[in-house]
Amino acid sequence: MKHSKGVLPLIALTSTLSGILAIIGVYSAFLSKSLVDAATHGQMEEVIKWLAITAGLYFVRLAINSINSIASTYSSTRLSNQLQKKVYHSLTYSEWLAQSKYHSGNLLTRVTRDVSTVSSVILSSLNSLISISVTFISSFIALYYIDSTIAIFTVIATPTFLLLSKFYSRRLKAIYNEQYEQNTLQRSFLQESIQNLMIIKTFCSEEQNFKTLDAHHREYLRLGLKSTKFSILSSVVFGTMSYFIYFIIYGISVLKITTGAMSFGSMTAMLQLYYKVTGPLKSAASIAKSFIGGIAAAERLMELENLPHETFNDEINLEIMNKPTIEFKHIAFSYTDNQPILKDISFEITPGETVALVGPSGEGKTTIIKLILSLLPLKSGKILIKTNHAIQNLTREHRQLISYVPQGNTLFSGTIRENIQFGTPEATEEQIIVAAKQAYAWDFIEKLELGLDTPIGEKGLGLSEGQAQRVAIARAFLRQKPILILDEATSALDPTTELNILNSVKNLSHQPMCLIITHRPAALEICDRILKLESGHLTEINH
Repeated sequence: MKHSKGVLPLIALTSTLSGILAIIGVYSAFLSKSLVDAATHGQMEEVIKWLAITAGLYFVRLAINSINSIASTYSSTRLSNQLQKKVYHSLTYSEWLAQSKYHSGNLLTRVTRDVSTVSSVILSSLNSLISISVTFISSFIALYYIDSTIAIFTVIATPTFLLLSKFYSRRLKAIYNEQYEQNTLQRSFLQESIQNLMIIKTFCSEEQNFKTLDAHHREYLRLGLKSTKFSILSSVVFGTMSYFIYFIIYGISVLKITTGAMSFGSMTAMLQLYYKVTGPLKSAASIAKSFIGGIAAAERLMELENLPHETFNDEINLEIMNKPTIEFKHIAFSYTDNQPILKDISFEITPGETVALVGPSGEGKTTIIKLILSLLPLKSGKILIKTNHAIQNLTREHRQLISYVPQGNTLFSGTIRENIQFGTPEATEEQIIVAAKQAYAWDFIEKLELGLDTPIGEKGLGLSEGQAQRVAIARAFLRQKPILILDEATSALDPTTELNILNSVKNLSHQPMCLIITHRPAALEICDRILKLESGHLTEINH
């Protein structure tokens, strides 16, 4: 509700309209009574009057329903967009280590399905709750006006309905959470399978994957049947209670008509009003089901909102950091308490210097990169960024000084131009072409029919691994930042192209300091220094 303030006027409007429709529905029962009584007494003028009013009410309901539908669609879409934007904002600015613990399929389900569920509950279910509340109260008053004894008898059932609903809510929430977890597992499996179809095919694991999917389907079916059986049981209980009350009221009404204590029109109106009184009670389970689902979804979204956020420092002046030095001072880091990755690491990289970081896989080279990018929290020690004018602790704000080419394929679906321009949207055509030439990507781009505007798929589909790497390198070159980080950025390139790109790094006009993680001899040849990370310790080696 905190996030729905922007659409509260529309929620108030749709709720008010729902309440008006409910009152009109109750008034229709009185119209029915008056119409039937007039007809049975042969009062033609009264019959025509009540028929005209009934027809008029139809068009009033039609107009209100139309307005309500438009307002509901607008407010629902707007609220859903607002919720999704705020959750996405929270996720984007959360600490990398905190949000990386969630599977991407789980996060995607929360940002889409859970947001939709919460939005629906706030609007549709809230409107339904207001509508049935107004219907219940006004119907009870009208029923009391016709026959106070029957009205009081009807409402006596309410506490029983509420007690049953409380038990129903607790049980249903547990079932919903089970279904959500299974749906997330199934969705995550499908997402990973589609992303890694090549691996599945090359390992001949198609049949094994079908069996895994079948297992997910069977479990989801089991939970679906469990939910349905519980809903059926609840409906039987609520329905039986409702029918029992109806049977008693119907019997009493018939006896009163027999003795002349009640008119046929009054009986007709009373039975209609009975349904409008018990209808909300019977709807309690359905409304509760929606609210329970919404509460469970809201709790999952709140979990994302409560992720620890990165610390912002608006006082940092980046304009004076044009030629920075990075210094690690006694850095120790571990992802878990018993497994230290870095042990008392100290080193310095100066402006314009090209440094190679080597060592066995899994020793923490990429961890050092993530610390420079302020993606990981420091456990001990300091990372400083220094110039002649200032010394500052390295923070997230200093990412503005860094161009980064990570491991693997990191391209987005879109065009080659959009991928190179990512991070530098103001770049001109000429600057994009220069960066592409420096990354030795222009030689294949200009041969494409659409050139820079050639569309590529997810993770660079349509390009070879080597071409995708060169586009990613061009993206980093275009930013022209004083710090350049290449994490196995030339691993898919042939030796000649790799050497050409590394020479481009040395000849970039803005002369950035460059940190290269590599195992390739050609890369080591152009480096000023080589740092070796092994067993948590860093040493400088000669080359």
